[in-house]
Amino acid sequence: MEDAVTDTGETAEVILSDEQKHVVELGLDARTLVTAGAGTGKTLCLVRRLAFLVEEEDVSAADILVLSYSRAAVREVHERLSRVGDGSRYVDVHTFDSYATWILSEADPDGSWRTAGYDGRIRAATRLLRSDENAAGLIEDLEHIVVDEVQDLVGERAEFVKALLELGRGGFTLLGDPAQGIYGFLLEDPVERIQGAAALYGWVRDRFGENLIEAALSRNRRVRDDRAEVARPYGVALGRTDADFAAVHRGLRTCLLAPDCHLGALDDALPVIADLAAAPTAILCRTNGEALRLSVHLYEHGVGHRLQRPGLDRVVPAWVAGLFTAFDIARPSKEAVVSYLESALKGETTEPQQAWLLVKRMDGNRNNRHSLDLGAVASRIAQRRIPDELVSQGLATLVVSTIHRAKGLEFDNVIVIDPGEAPGDPVQLAEETRLLYVAMSRPRDLLLRLTLPLELTKGLRKNPGIDRWVKRHPGSQRQFRSRRYGMEITGDDVHAEDPAGAVGFAESPRTVQGYLASAVAPAAAVTLTRMDAPYGTGHPGYVVEHEGVAVGVTSESFARALRSEVGGNHEWPERIEDLRVDCVETVVGSEAASLNNELGPFGVWLRPRLVGMGRFVWPKKGQSA
Repeated sequence: MEDAVTDTGETAEVILSDEQKHVVELGLDARTLVTAGAGTGKTLCLVRRLAFLVEEEDVSAADILVLSYSRAAVREVHERLSRVGDGSRYVDVHTFDSYATWILSEADPDGSWRTAGYDGRIRAATRLLRSDENAAGLIEDLEHIVVDEVQDLVGERAEFVKALLELGRGGFTLLGDPAQGIYGFLLEDPVERIQGAAALYGWVRDRFGENLIEAALSRNRRVRDDRAEVARPYGVALGRTDADFAAVHRGLRTCLLAPDCHLGALDDALPVIADLAAAPTAILCRTNGEALRLSVHLYEHGVGHRLQRPGLDRVVPAWVAGLFTAFDIARPSKEAVVSYLESALKGETTEPQQAWLLVKRMDGNRNNRHSLDLGAVASRIAQRRIPDELVSQGLATLVVSTIHRAKGLEFDNVIVIDPGEAPGDPVQLAEETRLLYVAMSRPRDLLLRLTLPLELTKGLRKNPGIDRWVKRHPGSQRQFRSRRYGMEITGDDVHAEDPAGAVGFAESPRTVQGYLASAVAPAAAVTLTRMDAPYGTGHPGYVVEHEGVAVGVTSESFARALRSEVGGNHEWPERIEDLRVDCVETVVGSEAASLNNELGPFGVWLRPRLVGMGRFVWPKKGQSA
């Protein structure tokens, strides 16, 4: 028996099932592949496995590595380990991206990888592991490697994990569910996309052969209502290498079309949705375009919610920027920093001591535990080398999300937007079936269905040239093709290189910073108002206005995207509306701009991070949606 913390925060006694106990108590050198269906207590099993290795197998926490696909999963493992109360709380837990970056930082600190994106860094780390003795040496001494959500590993991440497993001399525990492998779309080869996670599972079986132990977790411990468990029987069939995707999709959608799952028309369902949001509830959409348009509609009808961010976004909370204005020295003491945090974090979910540990991890000086190097912290933020626990998204009882972004999350109630009939293309069919299964396996209590009205999604399409959802006239006739009604806004669409007020409009940056810190809340409505091109580039520029107060200007990347969408010879929208503040975040820009505007020497300040499907308001007779 063991103690666990329930959803209410109370301590409850948990008994491991025989299946879980078998996995937990395997020896240190065991090489194990665990198939764990939705809700079967995979994370509990993982945490108790780590505790067993540290307590019973006498393994140092420093000699164990844990990797997971999403930061949400990493945070959950960290939080559960912290409640175990033993040496396992010190086990390293990383996303694949952050661990690849650590390897590169240790073995090739000045390499060209610094300018690469996430996939580029993982590719560089894999190449380094396979070609450089110093990099390989970082892995060879590990006594056990644990990989969570192994079904999500495709492409570069799959190759990265293969390299780790080949170099590791100890045991490993791989946990996942091939039925939930929904990242095959990242692959180009159609056969590999259909296979999904089965390809990596097959490699593990072939590579480790008779030395591999296979185990399964089958009992769903998540659900509290049988109506939330209708998808479970389809998991085994979907996880097979020869899965009949058409039959599984048909079975899943038949369950979803059941009368007791139907919420009715969207507007009629809004009061029900608002009531459901008294408990954690998610509305899961197939595409981000659907999620953005639904979000606008919910706000128009007074239903508050949060849009789920992309999994790779690394958003540093506003309280971090406060550290750089709270002190006039470069290395404030731990006592001073914690004192500041006790005041700054009132009402936040992050505790001051936890916050101290997170920022201290970014200054890189493990030998000095009594002060914080603010310059080093700023450098780490600029490089996006940020602890996963620091970049968590705020709590909300109602979340609107794509299915991909909700992967790994759980909710009391889940409302699935009806995906329609199964596609005829075999690749799309495999991917859509897995997505539907993942969506339908998220709830604890209620699984519900909602159909979006056609007028809400009419004209929605993905512009591949700018990788954004846009809204255009749905007609195919030539006279309609140039009509543009809106464009998706992304996290980097607000200029960060200079503090707000220094370019685009004249206001004291210190004044704007104070306003951002005190008056701009998540979900607040904002408008983009056109101005002259602020950077001398000829691209359109917009002022970000919150309740008539200028709080930022749009970035050059936004200007390029807008120019691409509306056409180089087209007039620019006069305003862009229907936008919200995701949050006020900490960013790093020009140190010179920081000094020139009396914001300290580190180039750290606040900017509003925006979200939404912006609606174009055209001048004169224009084409407003």
